[in-house]
Amino acid sequence: MRFLRKIFAVLIVFSFVVSALYISASAAGSIAYGAATVGATSLNIRSGPDTTYPIVETVPQNEKIVILEQTNDYWYHVTYNGATGYVATLYLMNVLTAENFTAAGKLAGDDVFMRSGPATSSGSLGTLDAGTVVNIIGINSGWYKVNYGGKTGYIRSDFIALISDDQVSSPSPAATAVTTTPLFTGELTQGQQLVNFALQFVGGSYVYGGASPSTGFDCSGFVYYVFGHYDYDLTRSASSQYANNGSAISKSDLQPGDLVFFSSNGGYSVTHVGIYIGNSQFVHASSPKVGVVVSDLNSGYYLNAWYGAKRILS
Repeated sequence: MRFLRKIFAVLIVFSFVVSALYISASAAGSIAYGAATVGATSLNIRSGPDTTYPIVETVPQNEKIVILEQTNDYWYHVTYNGATGYVATLYLMNVLTAENFTAAGKLAGDDVFMRSGPATSSGSLGTLDAGTVVNIIGINSGWYKVNYGGKTGYIRSDFIALISDDQVSSPSPAATAVTTTPLFTGELTQGQQLVNFALQFVGGSYVYGGASPSTGFDCSGFVYYVFGHYDYDLTRSASSQYANNGSAISKSDLQPGDLVFFSSNGGYSVTHVGIYIGNSQFVHASSPKVGVVVSDLNSGYYLNAWYGAKRILS
């Protein structure tokens, strides 16, 4: 009996560690579900849901902040000015009712779709690059309604950081109109063509077991679908793709179209896969909260969770 209790305790600890790692992986982006107005003279955003946590940002009265989730009856998880943290609910007005409001936002990723409606199934009005400043005029089911380049459309909220008025005057690195320029142009290698095809699905939903745009993707299903478009018949799971497909390469030899693999269990096994696109970035179906996104190989989580890479394309 004592032996069984020890085994049970080990399993609980292991489950907790794996869950913590999964949450860390899922925090690559946050979808906003509503907004609120600051009612106090100033409102502190803290790193945790308690006044003992450090202040990470102070928000002036009447500013709009975006609510990511309600932590409990007293604290909301919010984002403002690129800062993410927790605020006391007592000092907010018009909570979750500010569906129409004005704010400025800056794109946090490249080749982000601006769509005609608040859903990944809505038509594309073009794409915007990182650093582009847009005029936000509302929020709808996790999507910001924006004006940009003479067009009105929707961009998923986890791709936009709200910024202050003084940041709006700084020049934007993007052109003055929505473009549909892919990551690679000119005479393309097969890997570059594959990457351009994969980037069409940024903003799409994550669905466990999914392997198509109509149903959504999980990580290996996304890879399976993209490579299948080019007549490559890969195995279906991330671990089997690492074990059975392509040839191993080093991280320093990565080229567009290579597969990159990660482990959330301390290197015990492969748990995640994506497609390398160049410049230390990869596209992947990240999690139910984030969907299909572009991430940095050198960011904290993915740097530590790196497992290996395989080359599928000849």
